Parts: sequence; structure tokens; C-alpha cells
Amino acid sequence: MSLSSQLIESGHTIVESITAADIVIVNTCLVTAATESKTRRMISAISREKPGIKICVTGCLAQQSPLEIKKKLPVTWVVGNTQKSEIARILDQNSDGIFHDELNSPQKITIAKSIQTPFESKRTRFFLKIQEGCNFRCAYCIVPLVRGPSRSVDQDEILSVFEKAIDAGYKEIVITGTHIGQFDAPSSTVKNSLHMLVETLARKPGDFRIRLSSLDPRDISEEFLNLIATHPKICRHCHVCMQSLSPVILKKMNREIPDFDGFVNLLSRFHFAYPEVGIGGDFIVGFPSETDDQFLETVINVKKLGFCYGHVFRYSRRPQTSAAAMDGQIDESRKTERSQKLRSVLDESHSAFIEQAKKNIQTILIENLEPVSGLASNYLRVVVPKTEAVKNSWLQVRITAYDPLIGHCLAERVA
Repeated sequence: MSLSSQLIESGHTIVESITAADIVIVNTCLVTAATESKTRRMISAISREKPGIKICVTGCLAQQSPLEIKKKLPVTWVVGNTQKSEIARILDQNSDGIFHDELNSPQKITIAKSIQTPFESKRTRFFLKIQEGCNFRCAYCIVPLVRGPSRSVDQDEILSVFEKAIDAGYKEIVITGTHIGQFDAPSSTVKNSLHMLVETLARKPGDFRIRLSSLDPRDISEEFLNLIATHPKICRHCHVCMQSLSPVILKKMNREIPDFDGFVNLLSRFHFAYPEVGIGGDFIVGFPSETDDQFLETVINVKKLGFCYGHVFRYSRRPQTSAAAMDGQIDESRKTERSQKLRSVLDESHSAFIEQAKKNIQTILIENLEPVSGLASNYLRVVVPKTEAVKNSWLQVRITAYDPLIGHCLAERVA
């Protein structure tokens, strides 16, 4: 959203399809080797679909391999993460080229100053970036190498953009970053700066709610969970990047939780006290040397902690990470088997969560009108047939069923 605002400010028009575009910007990811391969194929496919189109590649792949991307793929500009905020200027002032700096020194993080309204951007949620980079070194992850150490946006700048987003009409503000738990307000002496920031934002006047993006389990406290569950302006939704729920595997991943049993008990008590709060997670199956019993620990704890959905990834061997050289690499068939098993368990938890959600009235933020659909505070996507509503408005509904074909709940309007 920040980039689109900058492009519009500089005179560009955002279009709906590649065939109508003169320039395509591809924001790349390096989470897995498979993701990188898909991205390369997609870039080639765009060039084939519209010969002569100018392609700008940015993001993590552009940061890692700028020379290779420019040489081997049909691209005009390669812009690394260090110069991502300069894309609008680069496109206007340069006919082609590589724009890349090494991540060997802290880079200042800036966010959009000019904000489109929800109707101009065609979105009902505003994504507010508060930090970039990560200070952890998880064994499977290349992100710190292509995004650098954690750097935080100045808190006054965050507050200013937050207020502008509310004034522009956004009713849901999503707090995002590479690792938002590492947000650090230099003026704060409180260890959990994220907690303090969220409380500060939630006190602002206006008709809005705040949603948190992914949280690391090491950043979660009882006080923070209670804030999520009880504050009227904070979404009742918590997405935890667990990756595994086996303490042995977490240690091998370099993601050790100092008091693992204490964390499990904390999240278990939270789920028991607030069963209507949506708890989601990320999970990696088939990490090197993961035994059947260790995988089973994850399965058992997913059930115990009430994860109502999850993103399940088969471990992908990523060069330049320590896990790639580990002994005990798991064969792909076993990874697939474990992935299917964990997804099945999560599906069961999801069904139970929907049954729980049926007991309460849900407030959804309307995103689409044909049919009327939107997102509930607890992260359930809801369709309300045979009704009328206004986009970017609140609607109270009662969930009646779940449609697996569309992956949405069905609901009726509450008068």
C-alpha cells in the first residue's frame, strides 16, 4: 500500500491486469527454495504474456542475487530491499539498472506519508509497517541475510501515519513487520515496546480496530495475551510463528523457548479462558532429524492449545542456512505424510472453533458486496447471502455454517 501510494503520487496509475500495464513490479520472497523457483518462472511467464513489458524485481530475491536476476531474467530494474522505498523515484529517473546496497549497516525505515482512502486503494485494511529485519538466526531461515538486523520506525512517525489512516477512513489497521516483537521505541524503558505501542494506538479516538500480524512465541506474555482478548479495539486474534511444538526441534531450529512447558501452559490457560479468540500458527514439518515422536509432540500440542488454523510448510533445504548442512534430512514422502496429518488435525480444530463462534454474534468488516462478505475480529472470513451492506462498514452477524468449497463461514445478518 505504501508503494502504490508513492507511485500514484509520482503520476503512475495502478491497473488491474498485466495486459493493461506498461510496468509490472514483482515483490519477491525467499522463504523456501521452491518459492524462489516459482518466482523465477512467474517473471518469465509475465514477459511471455506481454512481450516488451518492463519488469521491476524487488524484495528478498533482488537483495540476494541482483546481478544474476538482471542477467538471466527479462527484467528492466532490480531493486534490493535497501532501496525498496525509492522504487517510484527509480522508475521515473532511470531507464534500467540495478539498485542495491549491502546490508552491512543499519538502514533507516520509512513509511508512507500520503495515504489513499479505502475506496481509492480498494482495500478496507491498512497495513502499518513498524519495523524491518530480524535479530534472530533461525537455522532454516535466510531472511536476516536479505533484510538485515531489526530496525524500528520512529514511534512519532507510526502515530502520525496511524492517525492519517483513521482519518482516511480505514477501520482496520494491521500492525506488520518482519518480526514485530522486536519493535523498539528508543524513548521507552519498557522491555516489551510492542505492547506499549499497541496500547498507545488503541487509545486513539476513532472508529477502528487493530490487528496484529505474526508474533514470535518468545515475544508473548500473559499481559499481552490479555490485552488481545479484552481490549475492545484490538482484534481477538493471535497468529503465532511456532514452527514446531517439540522443544528438541525448537532448540535445533535455534528457536528455543527458555521455559517451553511454561509457554504451553500459558497458551493453554489462555485458550481455556478465551475459547472465542482465534489462535493461528505457522508450522514446519520434516525439519532435519525430526523423529515421529517429536512430530507427534507438535500434533498433540496443536490440539491442546486450540490452534484453529495453521500454515503448514514442508521443510525446504535453503542454501546459506545452517539447517541445510545438518544430518538427518527427511525424505519428501515423509514430509508430505506429516504435512497431511497436521493439516487434518488443524481442520478438526478449525471446525470446533467455528462451532464455538456460532454461539456469539460476530462483527465483520465488509470487504465485498457480491455477495456481502468480510472479516471477523477472530479472523474468520464470513459470507452473508441475500443481504445488502456498505463496503468498509461494520455488520453484525451470526454464523450458521461453514462452506469448505469457498473456505468461508456462512452467516445471517443480526437485526
